[in-house]
Amino acid sequence: MGNRTTITVVSQTHGLISTGRPLFSGPSAAGGEQAFLATREQLVESVLKRIRSPDRIGAVLLGDEGSGKTAILRTVAHRASQTHHVVRIWASKRASSEPYRAIAFLLAELETEQTGHPLTILQGIRALLEEQSNGRPIVLAIDNAACLDHESAMIISRLVMAGVASVLIASKALRLMDDCFADLWREGDLERFDLPCLTRTQIRAIAEAALDAPVSWEAVEVLWRSSEGNARYLYAALEELSMSGLRVQEGTWVAASGQNLVPSPVHAKARSTLGALQDRELQIVRALAYAGSLPAGAVRHLAGLARDPSNAPATTAGPGASARSEEAAAHLDALQSLIVLGNSGGVTTVSLASGLFAAAVREQTTTDEAAALYTLLAGQPTDAFDPAGLDPMMHAEWLLAAGFPVPEDLTLAAARRCIFLGLDDRAHFWIDLHPDDQDLERILEAAHAALAVGHGGEAEALLAKGHALVAADSAPIPAAVRLLILRCRALRLVGSAPAQRTALLDDAERRIALAERQPGAARGLAPQQFLEHRADVTLTRAEDGSFGGNYQMVAKLLQGADRTGWTQDQEALGDGLLCEALAMTDQQLAADGLARSMGAGLGSPSISREVRDATRLRIAVALDAGGTAGGPVSDAGQDIGTHPSSVTRDSIEDIIAGVREALKGRPDQARALLLPVAQQLVLKDAYCLLPLVTAALASTPADTDAAGAVIGYFPQAAAQSTPWTVNALIGHLRSASPGVRESRMETAAKFADLADAAHAQGAPMLEMMHRLAQLRAGDTSAARALAAAAAGIEGVYAAACELYGRATDTGDAELFAQAMESAQLAGDSGLARDCAAQALQAAQLSDARGVLRDVQRRAGRLFGDTTDLQMGVALERLTKREREVAQLVARGENNKSIAVTMGVTARTVEGHLYQIFSKLHLRTRGELVDLILVGVR
Repeated sequence: MGNRTTITVVSQTHGLISTGRPLFSGPSAAGGEQAFLATREQLVESVLKRIRSPDRIGAVLLGDEGSGKTAILRTVAHRASQTHHVVRIWASKRASSEPYRAIAFLLAELETEQTGHPLTILQGIRALLEEQSNGRPIVLAIDNAACLDHESAMIISRLVMAGVASVLIASKALRLMDDCFADLWREGDLERFDLPCLTRTQIRAIAEAALDAPVSWEAVEVLWRSSEGNARYLYAALEELSMSGLRVQEGTWVAASGQNLVPSPVHAKARSTLGALQDRELQIVRALAYAGSLPAGAVRHLAGLARDPSNAPATTAGPGASARSEEAAAHLDALQSLIVLGNSGGVTTVSLASGLFAAAVREQTTTDEAAALYTLLAGQPTDAFDPAGLDPMMHAEWLLAAGFPVPEDLTLAAARRCIFLGLDDRAHFWIDLHPDDQDLERILEAAHAALAVGHGGEAEALLAKGHALVAADSAPIPAAVRLLILRCRALRLVGSAPAQRTALLDDAERRIALAERQPGAARGLAPQQFLEHRADVTLTRAEDGSFGGNYQMVAKLLQGADRTGWTQDQEALGDGLLCEALAMTDQQLAADGLARSMGAGLGSPSISREVRDATRLRIAVALDAGGTAGGPVSDAGQDIGTHPSSVTRDSIEDIIAGVREALKGRPDQARALLLPVAQQLVLKDAYCLLPLVTAALASTPADTDAAGAVIGYFPQAAAQSTPWTVNALIGHLRSASPGVRESRMETAAKFADLADAAHAQGAPMLEMMHRLAQLRAGDTSAARALAAAAAGIEGVYAAACELYGRATDTGDAELFAQAMESAQLAGDSGLARDCAAQALQAAQLSDARGVLRDVQRRAGRLFGDTTDLQMGVALERLTKREREVAQLVARGENNKSIAVTMGVTARTVEGHLYQIFSKLHLRTRGELVDLILVGVR
């Protein structure tokens, strides 16, 4: 017999498509796939462990087309080939009906008489594999197992059950594989591994490796919506970036718009799927693509059932009814893999499972086809289909695609829906479709869309015109109240006086009260609507208080407030405002508990993007203030929709973490987190965050072109109207900037002014931050003020600050040591090291050896080698060169080796030692070593 070895060596530079064609071309292709495999490393190791287990028969990898099954199978096979004989088997759909086609390359090695019967084939292949393996365990790696012909599947399963080989299978689903493999899984012999969709973090890692550039989280959102977490679609989207809403800005990929890309493999799949459908099935898929979702009754009608057969009396069934029912049921069964069921108001609904597939279907449907389909549905009985029940945005888009006129009231409803979903550009399109500067509703929607992206000046110009239309008390209450509230928000962004905004809200409350007293003025408003209007005014007052830093007022307004009649959107907004206010005053634990209770509730489809984004931001601030950053905000309102955010959950976390890193003096970490965010915020900054981000970047040394570009934008960003807290943080970051040319005491004086302002504002969290910086800048008079501010705040970090203030005031080594441990626990290693150094110094000055050794032990447990800390304390009176000599002496080097290390003569070393001994009042090298390493004087 011949010996065609089939051990496969897998190259990580191959693409994910099973044909071996690279998924991503260009110089960074290998980096992109390596990043993909890195995201699946744990899965690869788990599968490999299963394959190598002597008492197991194998594993099956399950995932959608393009999920990366082939890449993982190849990687596992490659690693397994180091210890096993690996045989790769590829099943082809075209040859799935041809007996033994998948294992034809093995049959070619057999003698002719061995290929005439299944039993002799089994025996021959077994002997062949055992000969080729040279005693090593055998693994059969089968790709695309759903297309394996039955005869090949039978031979492989017999080899596995006989213990000749273990098996590694990749397939889309168990139900698509031959029964013999499904039986192995049901009997527990095959372990199942499901490939989940790529997460946003994984998508970012792959994109940055493939593009060799940073990618903002908002750009990641576009890639996620354009791939739905499918690896093949992601690679196609990366190759087709020119057609997406992404662009490069100062070396960072950012989202220039919320436009979704439909990659070419999705279009190919849609064409193939639509081409295989019958006419009624095609109508259903296209209708669902345009409508978003339809009542199950309408879908049954399109399938050929005039009513639900389960509700129809048996006596009404005419000739042929049974056949029609069976035909309709067959149509619906054929679509099971494409559709999902839902519920809306107690009505069962049907929608397409993939929004990306729906977008491809819409793009492949002609105007005439869209028009004919709409006409067909509109002709159904209203109990089966009512156009008024469609999502207004989807309804308007359908009419537009069909070439039908879109009614004015529908364009307004579509604009409102777009604003709710965060599609601001599309909202402007629908508003401008029927321009009318005297249409109050159109003015309100245009202003709301402008505010959603932070364009306060544009919104105020619109609302100033609209104000004249509601000047009289006879104006409709809903429109008047909404205009006054929106104008308050617009004036806040353009920097108007608080009194002007308060007057607008007072006017709104007056109009609501007037309408309640005079039923004629209410114009049919229901009691629920009055409750919602009052809630809107209350929440706008709270937003105004938050913007101005008046957190005590916000807490007083919202704690215990009567929330009867509040909508889910209002509840979420109120909780976020209260959470922030509690955290910034003196109730950090309550804020943390409230943040955790909100949790995944922000993911509700009843909450608008605008509220969800703002509330996420406030939760992140609250958690950071309470010392638990990176907690529930990670789960709060996961981005599961198909529409963009003004600022994503991950960007919020990066802003909080990046500012924290800048405050702690870690420039590299701060820039890595903040540069992509800053480039994205240059395009869209709905929450006035860019000034804070650029201030944090400006406080770090700008040693890269990208950093310099963003910092160059800083003066323009700082000119925007920003929240009081953001301004306070900007002031803090400016004062802490290493580029500021002033003495430490001048810097400390600036921090003192900031702390005094925070104290007057009733913001103890910010006061504590400023007092700590004042103290660390060298102003020891701030010690008691820091301790007093921190004493009224909950949380581990506040406890560390209080201990640090008390320790500085008293010089107590034990208090410094406790502050060190608390600061390290809170995650501020810089403060912890400062506390450790001062604890060592205080212990040395007290001349208490037991205390010193205890502090050394505790510091060593946190930081390991404390030599540098002790050097900083004991030798701060020495010059830089003298410290270097002292450290080398402490390491046991003699004068000659020290001279070689420093590049000087031995006499120079002796001179440095003389100065060291004189300054520190020492007599011998041994005393110097004791001072540095032990602290004994």
